Parts: sequence; structure tokens; C-alpha cells
Amino acid sequence: MRFANKPQIYNFICYKKQKKSTFTPLNAVLSAYIGGMLHFLVDVVGAILVLTGASSPEDLGESEMERFQQYAEHPLRINQASRGRLLSSGLFSAYQVASLEDYRSRSGDILGVTELGLVDGFGAETAEALSLFVSFESSLPPGAREDRRVRQSAMVRGGGRMKGEESAVFFGAKYHFELGDRVEFYWSSRTSYSVRKFSPGTFSAALYGRRGGKLVLGDFAARFGQGLALWSSFSMSGFSSVSSFRRSASGFAATGSFTPRFRGVAADFMSGPWTFSTATALSGLQKGSPLEIVPMAAVSRLGRSGQFGLQAFYKDGLVASADGTLGLGHFTLFGEAALSSRKEPEGEYIVQRTRLAAVGGAIWSPAYQTKFSVLARYYPSGYYDVFSGAVRSASKVSGESGVSAGAKWRSLEFTADAAFYPEKGTRAYKGLLVFSPVFKAGAAEINPYLRIAERYRTADAPPWKHEWRAGFKSGLQGFQLNGRFDVVHMKATALAGYAEAGWKTPSDTAGLRISAFLRATFFRVDNWDDRIYCYERDLPGTFSVLALYGRGHSVSAVIGLKTRRHSLHLKASVLRYTSAGRPSSSELKLQYQLKL
Repeated sequence: MRFANKPQIYNFICYKKQKKSTFTPLNAVLSAYIGGMLHFLVDVVGAILVLTGASSPEDLGESEMERFQQYAEHPLRINQASRGRLLSSGLFSAYQVASLEDYRSRSGDILGVTELGLVDGFGAETAEALSLFVSFESSLPPGAREDRRVRQSAMVRGGGRMKGEESAVFFGAKYHFELGDRVEFYWSSRTSYSVRKFSPGTFSAALYGRRGGKLVLGDFAARFGQGLALWSSFSMSGFSSVSSFRRSASGFAATGSFTPRFRGVAADFMSGPWTFSTATALSGLQKGSPLEIVPMAAVSRLGRSGQFGLQAFYKDGLVASADGTLGLGHFTLFGEAALSSRKEPEGEYIVQRTRLAAVGGAIWSPAYQTKFSVLARYYPSGYYDVFSGAVRSASKVSGESGVSAGAKWRSLEFTADAAFYPEKGTRAYKGLLVFSPVFKAGAAEINPYLRIAERYRTADAPPWKHEWRAGFKSGLQGFQLNGRFDVVHMKATALAGYAEAGWKTPSDTAGLRISAFLRATFFRVDNWDDRIYCYERDLPGTFSVLALYGRGHSVSAVIGLKTRRHSLHLKASVLRYTSAGRPSSSELKLQYQLKL
């Protein structure tokens, strides 16, 4: 939060902003000062990878794509949003929110992505990624009326699939409403190929107070600490990058997800650096399940050196945790300890089972584009993880202990993880190496990458699994060419690859913007244990990962037309198997969105 280390030219610019908030040459001066630091990301998926710490789209989940797409369509106004709104968005860590508040109080509005990159806790790459999800509209000058503009959007999508002799259709719809920065409302519902009955879906309304508090009615998300007690959002099953070691909690928040976790009422009350949160959720809303009221409560303190919090809930037992993040110069310490206690049957008796789980780590950033991380975790058998989603939670936060380490230097990144399962008597080790340099020549940009993953699990036969991936992304004045080739070997050798070509009108173009992508994929995977997961471009806000198994090929095309208020996207794909026993399929999807 301190600006003493900033260059004198930047301090002078900040002073000029305080004297006159409409200082228009600021972005030009900052751009000249930063030079070529910022890397212009290819698309929204690339930005999500930077912000979540995932190393590839296959590490992401549907809920994350939905959440980030919502802000891509409705950018968060960071100069006007309150602390509660910034935190609940999930776009920032608690430290970044405190840094933004401190910067705005000292230097006024943030006028562009280059200036955001110079705010403590961000950096050029993070700022560029965030620019797809935030806007820099200036806050209101003293005496001006509060922004009460109504913003609305509606989306409908549908499609059909023919798989062998069977056909199926799906339908989905979303609606979003904003009244300035004080009121927000979401509604969404959908069917799927397997679940064809249309349901009332998600209803989520949020009221934001001037001092940062909020009230959420209906469906809501809960993201606290490192996920040991309360975490209803996306959770990666491994350490795909150095940035994936630590979670960024956002507390209770309104949600537009098709699959919300909690329904009820939640509220935040703020007093200085303190935030008091409470919620009442309804459990057992599924057909045939008994209805149960789940009380939740949390308190946290956000300061210039870190964030500390306590949270608890009761559902067939008590779960309580304490978490903290502490910034010490180039070091960041983080962790959470959680206690669960509930009655469970054991033979002919009912016993009170109490378990303590813990996770903790450190991040060291000694220089620009250099970072080291370590983390240790202990998830005892019998820990009550009904609402958990902790880091490396493939074990569902129970019956696992482990240690992880990672290092990043410029375009080279390495992570290693060791996991132990005492009750099963097994263990697992995994190492991941990613090399992803970026080369520029005038307006052309190419990003080749190499990803090597080695896994050893004593529970598997054979225990080793080797995964090698090489590919590239390139762009020139709207034209894009991407390719990838995978080799996986465990029980046999599996191969897969794709080539994709496309063109996209620059986002700052007025009038009609067009995007069109054509992709061809081939695969030869003879054993299910050697399957290859491959992300495929889809409609905005949707998430499609192919589990390639068998032998065959596919072709897909995605076309988008977009104006200031209207957008129309279409995807058509054909999947053909040359191996026996698997039915081929064809699919067509269409999505329309209207902004009011």
C-alpha cells in the first residue's frame, strides 16, 4: 500500500490527478513510461487463466466461466464500486481491494489499464487481464447526483444434438439487472441433454450500501478463507501454476450461476476495517430431501498488511475456521485452520467425532516475473467437508496430507506436489513444467508453449502416467492461428491434436464486430486411462472440454456477430468415430443476447 518506492514521474502524475481529476495526458505518459510491459491477451479465456492461476483451460470449471463472462458483458466500475462490491465480485484478493481503496483515496480515479498495473498488488499482466472485466468510469465529483442508471441484459440459448440414433435438445436463459451500483438482480435457468425438465432456476438479488455493506436475497455464493469450511465456487484439483496455491476469498455474493450452492439470505455489515457477515441458507431443496435451515456467520478484518477472519456454520454438526493472509514486503503468508464436530454412528454407538484440518503456505516474489510458492495441507479422515472446496481438494478435504512447491521465472514455471493417503496406504506425486514465451514482431504475436506433466500413484497399475503437450497461439491484426499436439502414455500411447484458424474484429471497433473460428481435431486413444482432455471454443459463458477416447476426428465452427446492444453466436460441430462401439454425433447451438 506504500507508494514511496514509485518513480518520481509517477508521484508527480498522481499529484496532478489530485489537483485536477480530468488530467487527460495521464494514460499517454504512463504508457510511455511502462513501455512494452503489457501483454495483450488473445481472448477472455486467456485472461481467466491469468486471474485464476490455472495453466490451461482444462483446469477451469463451468462456474468460473459463467462468473467471468458475466463481468465481461457487464464490467465492474472499479472507481465507483464500494469495498463490499469489489470483494464480492471475486475478481480481486483482499489485499488488492485494500490497495485500490488506499490508492483512490490518495490519487483519485484510476483512468486506465496502464495506471492499474502500477497500483500495489497488481502488476502489468494482472491489470491487462482485469481490463476485460472492469471499466474505468470516473467516480462522481462532489455535489453530483449518484449514478442511478438502469442497465439490463437478457440472454437465450438453445441447441440440439444427434448422437447415434438418439436426439436431444436443451434450452437456457439469463437476465441481469443493475440500478447504478446499488441494486443487482440475476435470474437464470436451463435444461440439458440429460435433464430436460425446465426449473425456476436461479434468483439472486443484492442491495449494496454506501458504506460497503450488502444484503443478498435468494441464491448466493460463499467463498471464505482457503476453502476449508465454506467455499461454493470453483476448486482446482491440482497445482497447475504458482498462483494457484492461494485462494482469494470474496465472502457472500450474489450469483448468476446456473448451479448455485446456497439459497436464503446473506448480509454484510462494515465498520472501519471490520466486516461482519451472516447468512441463513436452506438445505435439502432437492426433491425428496428434508428441508433444513443452515445458519452461517463470519467476521473479518482487512488492513494494509493483510486480512484475518473467522467463519462458522451448523449443519448436522459444527464447522468453524480461522484464516489469515499477511503481507511482509516481498513475502505473503497465508493459511486456514478448521475444526469440525458432529455426531456419527460407529457400530452400535453414536460418537462425537471432532477433527482439525489445516492448510498454510507462503509466496515469495523477489523480482518482477519471479515468484516462489510453498504449501502444506492436512485433511484428516472423517473431517466434515460438506461445504468445503480447499485447494487440491480431489480428496474432498478428507483423508489426505501433502506438501507442494512451485517456482516461476519469466516464461518458465514449475510445480511439484506430494500427497499421502494414510487410510488407503497409498501416495501420489506429480510434477508439472510449463514453458510459454511470447514473441512479437511488429503487429504479429506468437506464443509457443510446452507443458510436461509426470505423475506417479502407487494405487495405479502401472503407477506412472506421462503427459506431454506442445502448441502455439498466434495473432496478426485480428487473424488468429492456434494449434496443439498431445501425447499421453500410461497403459498405452494416446495421441491427439487440433488446428484452429479464426478472425476477430478488434474490440474497440464501432458498429458490427465479427468473429469466426474453424477447428479440426483428431485423436487416437485406445485406453480410457490414457484419455486426453481438450478444451474447445464454445458459446460465450459456456464451457466445453472434450474427453477424447477412441479413434476419430471432429470439426467445429463458432461464428459471432456483435453490436453495442445485440450479439448472436452460433456453434456447429461434428464428431466422428472410426473405432467400433462409439456412436458419432452432430450438434448445433445458438445464443442471442440483448443489452438495454
